[in-house]
Amino acid sequence: MLIKYYQPVVEYLDAQFELYLQEELKIKRSLGDYQDSRIHVCFYFISPTGHSLKSLDLLTLKNIDRRVNIIPLIAKADSLSKSDLQRFKGNIMRELASHGIQIYQFPVDDETSAQVSTPVNGLLPFAVVGGMEEVKVGKRMVRGRHYPWGVLQVENESHCDFVKLRDLLLSTNMEDLKDQTHVQHYECYRRSRLQKLGFNDTGRNNQPVSFQEMYEAKRQEFQAQCQREEEELKHMFMQRVKEKELTFKDAEKELQDKFEHLKRIQQEEILKLEEERRKLEEQIIDFYRMRAASDPPQTPACTNVKKDKDRKK
Repeated sequence: MLIKYYQPVVEYLDAQFELYLQEELKIKRSLGDYQDSRIHVCFYFISPTGHSLKSLDLLTLKNIDRRVNIIPLIAKADSLSKSDLQRFKGNIMRELASHGIQIYQFPVDDETSAQVSTPVNGLLPFAVVGGMEEVKVGKRMVRGRHYPWGVLQVENESHCDFVKLRDLLLSTNMEDLKDQTHVQHYECYRRSRLQKLGFNDTGRNNQPVSFQEMYEAKRQEFQAQCQREEEELKHMFMQRVKEKELTFKDAEKELQDKFEHLKRIQQEEILKLEEERRKLEEQIIDFYRMRAASDPPQTPACTNVKKDKDRKK
């Protein structure tokens, strides 16, 4: 799914808002010394396809436009001709408008700023070209890219919009970007976050309530919920203890029955062995009786031997 590509960006932007919100909700705040890590501008680079935005571009822009000031840029704008570039810019702005994607518009609140910002807003999205090398043009060195047909100068306004973008960001609109972040994007996040926590400016019958009253009501509701969950956990624990006791009793009865069965088997085996021993003893007695009955008498042999001795004398 495409969500895995832009979700880390969304989570990071929300994480910076959450850090600021936690600092703001502290009892002892130090916003003056707080290192503000909120993102005030996002340069969204668009591939110079010359046709339209990709589905991933639209999804990403739709999910971050309410979290950060977006300034769309056409990367590697030198790959398009001037006519194709203007046509591509028009296609992009029409697509953004049709999908309801909000991008940063340079302020036109007063006459002075309107004179500067109105023509610049017409340049959106800015066409930029990057280059780290210094190339010689005439008698001076400029930053740009050298091509067989000539030199493209990064800081030449007729070649790309880099200079206008740099001046507007660093010279005239830095504070406005910060204000937009705080007043629009952060307030949107703060309102959504507090509503998810159950805080509202009005109570029942649309009557206004103070933050303290809402906090106390939420605290009592939370305590009641904790108590209910505690009772449920206790009930579940006692139920499991009873189930375990029944299981142990059944196992104990099964072991006792098995022991009695083995004990009966042992007694039967002992009785069998006693019976076999008795029979064996009777067989031994009978054997000796039969042997004694089958042996010849020894006395006549002794008498004949004595008579032979007397004759020799």
